[in-house]
Amino acid sequence: MQLDPLRKLLQERYPELRNESFRVDDTGWSNFVVIVGEKMIFRFPKTEEAKAIISREMQILPQLRSMVPVAIPQFVYSSAPTDDIKYVGYPMIVGKPLYREEMSGLSEQEQEKVAEAIGGFLSGLHAYPLEKSFDKAIDPGLTRVFYENLLARIERKAFSYMPVKLQQWTRQTFQSFLANPDYFRFKPALLHNDLKPEHLLYDFENRRLNGIIDFGAMGAGDPAYDFVGIYRAYGAAFAHKVLSYYNREIDATFLDRITTFYVKTISFWTLFYGIDSENPKLIQYALGKLERFAQPRGT
Repeated sequence: MQLDPLRKLLQERYPELRNESFRVDDTGWSNFVVIVGEKMIFRFPKTEEAKAIISREMQILPQLRSMVPVAIPQFVYSSAPTDDIKYVGYPMIVGKPLYREEMSGLSEQEQEKVAEAIGGFLSGLHAYPLEKSFDKAIDPGLTRVFYENLLARIERKAFSYMPVKLQQWTRQTFQSFLANPDYFRFKPALLHNDLKPEHLLYDFENRRLNGIIDFGAMGAGDPAYDFVGIYRAYGAAFAHKVLSYYNREIDATFLDRITTFYVKTISFWTLFYGIDSENPKLIQYALGKLERFAQPRGT
């Protein structure tokens, strides 16, 4: 995708945008993102999967808005069903990403407020009635099948990039997870699926978590998975603070699934992206993350 034809499309369709600035934000994997007037975001999906995701967001997010304590994208522009080029547009949410360094600069009380806001957000998100948006019943068995298929995909696509010991660790980690029936007794929930510092927008002027963005990976599954990005970015102690404000069911293996499997294997998605984009640095970065988990304790 190129900026100029998209700018022309938007300016012709929305005269109020003709005098606004346009720039590309190239950080997204699935969407071509254009910032208009430094106040509106337009997302143009790159794939058929991304188009389907935007359709789901347009159906779910308006209903979710009243269920969560922070701002989420509110669509005010969208393509017509017959348009060849699909897009959505929504106002930017005030705030900057809450990276680990910024979080550590907050006071203990401010961190507590952030934990409360994230816990409230996840409580509301995970309370969303799945039957409103998913055609078929969602059960934990689908999560098992997903990770069986993911292991097969890793073996097929990524093993040629991995040393033998890392291959062995991968198989053992997945097989141990898949073999434990207690890991699949959770109640499925609507997931953000990509909750990490880049998507947590903190208003440093008003000292509060103001919004959560990027629902492009949204789906149904294990609610424990939505705590993985928090655990990785801010550590176990902060993740436990968030859990203290989480009012949904925490089953017997909830934390175990996070620490023994999800946190350890999430870097495979980065590895896939590095392979697909032919980015050697990203491939090595992902392999380094995985190899640190594969190292025997005490070494």
